[in-house]
Amino acid sequence: MPYKIMMSLVAAVPLVFLIAFLAVPEFFILKSYPTAEGLGLEIGITQRYVMSGMLFMVVCFAFQSRSVEGVDNQKAILLGAAIGFSAMCAVIIFMEGPLRGLPLPVPPVIATGIIAALSFWSRWKLK
Repeated sequence: MPYKIMMSLVAAVPLVFLIAFLAVPEFFILKSYPTAEGLGLEIGITQRYVMSGMLFMVVCFAFQSRSVEGVDNQKAILLGAAIGFSAMCAVIIFMEGPLRGLPLPVPPVIATGIIAALSFWSRWKLK
C-alpha cells in the first residue's frame, strides 16, 4: 500500500474513535462499567474527553507525516505506527477484555489490529 494512503488510514482510525468518544462518552463507560453512576460516571466521561484530545494529537501527527520524503524516513514512521497500534490492540485485549471480567470491545480490537498489520505490511513493501 502506498505510504500516503497508509498514513491516511493511520490517521483515520483514531479520528473515528475521537469522534465517538466526544459524541457519546457515556456509552463507552456504561458498556465497560454498567453499574457506574454519579461521580464515577463523571470521571469516566472526563477521561474519554481527555482521551479524545490525545487522539486528536495522534491524528494531527499521522496526517502531517504523510508528506515525509525518503523511504528510510517513511519506514521509520510506519514502524512506529505498527508498534503503536499493536500495543494499543494488546492493551485493549488484556486490560479491557475477558481477563478482567469485562466484555471484549471487538470493533477497537479489529480496527487497531488491522491498522497494525497493514502498517507492518506497508513498511515491508516500501522500496
